[in-house]
Amino acid sequence: MTPEEILRESGNQKHEVDLGIALIRIIELGCFNQTYLRSILKRQIETQELIKGNTDISENVSNRFEELEKMISEVASENYYSLVQKVLK
Repeated sequence: MTPEEILRESGNQKHEVDLGIALIRIIELGCFNQTYLRSILKRQIETQELIKGNTDISENVSNRFEELEKMISEVASENYYSLVQKVLK
């Protein structure tokens, strides 16, 4: 069901949205997703190191994790600014 269909079927019903609560919920979900994705990335790096046969993986994982986070942050920032520019046009 599309948003348009939902609005059409709701008829004349009034739906109140508390923007403050909605924004806080979005921030909460963003924090959860960020933590979840970081743990997945770290686990994948650990798995790759174990497959390579490395037994002392803590330092390698930390270094690769930091490198990947920096790269992801740069790409995400570029994407964000690109999208904002499109929205503002």
